[in-house]
Amino acid sequence: MRPAAVILAGGAGSRMGAPVPKPLLDLAGRPILAHVIERLRPFCAPLLLSANEPAPFAGLGLPILPDLRAGRAGPLAGLEAAAAFLSARRDTATHLLCLAGDTPFLPANLVARLCEGAGDRPRIALCLGRRHPTASLWPRATLAALGPYLDEPGAKGSFFQFLTKSGHEEVVFPPSRTAPEGDPFFNVNTPDDLAKARTVLG
Repeated sequence: MRPAAVILAGGAGSRMGAPVPKPLLDLAGRPILAHVIERLRPFCAPLLLSANEPAPFAGLGLPILPDLRAGRAGPLAGLEAAAAFLSARRDTATHLLCLAGDTPFLPANLVARLCEGAGDRPRIALCLGRRHPTASLWPRATLAALGPYLDEPGAKGSFFQFLTKSGHEEVVFPPSRTAPEGDPFFNVNTPDDLAKARTVLG
């Protein structure tokens, strides 16, 4: 299987307090986002970026997809925009892989493990007892229900609320010796997180 992929980079990043979006902050001589792209590029096509402010990411050479909804509708809106992009170009990928743009320590076998045995239910990563819905593989058929779901009064853009309706499978990943706190899905949310990441990769 060669899935399409979308990297979620549309968050406000308010806890970081940086002059640029946090996926573009330097980590070991290149943007955090470059580490994520490195994990995906050999295995996924097309590779898409979800961001409501496209200008800072223009030099990456990726299609940049703003949300289709006004305001910040959460990460599910990024999946919705990616699904619409794939449908508009009649892409034949049966699944869409999702990753957060601030997770630079991802397992090298992430795509292979999520795709192995994939069927008609979303698959999400599980590590150290914690679920990581932003590291997940989604059947295109499931994504077709996103628009109607987000149109419902009171619907939230949270992964877990939607996964409760759709059902999902969990794929267990072991801890990593080369990631902060042993967590390969460690995400860089704060200056302290960035300091930890730089210590590991320094």
